[in-house]
Amino acid sequence: MPSTRSLDVLIAAARLYYEEGRSQRAVAQALGLSESSVSRTLAAARDAGVVRILIHDPRNEVDRVPRLEARLKRAFGLTAAWVGTGAVGLEPSQVVAKLGAQLFADSLWSMRRVGLSWGTTIGLLVEAIQPRSASPDLELLPLVGGMSALDTAPSGTTALSMLGQKLGVRARRIDAPAIVESPETCAAILRESSVRHALDLATTVDTAWAGIGCVGVPGGSSEQLLAAMHLAPEEVQHVRDADPAGDFCGRFLDDRGMPLRGPTASRVIGVDFDDLRRIPTVVGLAGGVGKARGVLAALRSGVIDIAVLDAELAVEVLHRHAGEGRTARAR
Repeated sequence: MPSTRSLDVLIAAARLYYEEGRSQRAVAQALGLSESSVSRTLAAARDAGVVRILIHDPRNEVDRVPRLEARLKRAFGLTAAWVGTGAVGLEPSQVVAKLGAQLFADSLWSMRRVGLSWGTTIGLLVEAIQPRSASPDLELLPLVGGMSALDTAPSGTTALSMLGQKLGVRARRIDAPAIVESPETCAAILRESSVRHALDLATTVDTAWAGIGCVGVPGGSSEQLLAAMHLAPEEVQHVRDADPAGDFCGRFLDDRGMPLRGPTASRVIGVDFDDLRRIPTVVGLAGGVGKARGVLAALRSGVIDIAVLDAELAVEVLHRHAGEGRTARAR
């Protein structure tokens, strides 16, 4: 990390050159630098993360960013990463949905049992997937119970059943809610043979697709999950003390990527982190730089094999990961 003084110079030079469009000679004059040192200063600004350059081909709605994909793979030991930037006006969640739809189409031939979570990102993913004929042997399975508040599909139709209609295959379901209001209710539902069978099937999928939630994002899945649990005051305090970063498949995790125990873990009808680790390929999707904390935690958990993110979110996740690594080494 550059010193505060040198960082000030990097930022000032970057603003003059990239935002104000001044020549390198003009930047040198404004900052009292030699003209030959300005190009090195701008290169240092890029290396330090002061300048983030994203290139978009206007002929494509979404462009992949191989440099960021390679960095994510190295940083978190991923099998693959799909990172994209979109045309002007395209929201980050839409960029991720379109990227995810491309990945889904590319992987369709190799998938036999597909597991799907719920949430806004998954809803957008299903909308972006184009109708096509899939193998009649393809099975679509839910990873969690139903939760209308987090399912963005039209009323009466889950995202999973919408996907089944697009692919011409059957979509199974779990006849139970995703979130219940007490550990006792959760335990009773899990004793039901039909629910237990559905969850056992969910652990046999070859590819799982789930959105990544982040605590503190207004209207996001993490906040909706906590609200649906109707936690008692002492349970709310327990969760606050645990300081969750985000959620994945309804399971909360801390900044280290460790799943939380306690009240939030005993109210979810769905696969857990141990189940996810046994699934050959787990795809985690998220859009929007505001989700950086939750995404970083999910990537550190080790359950995600393929990350699908928008470019700005990927840059922020890598920046935080590198910064926390430097802090840890300094100690």
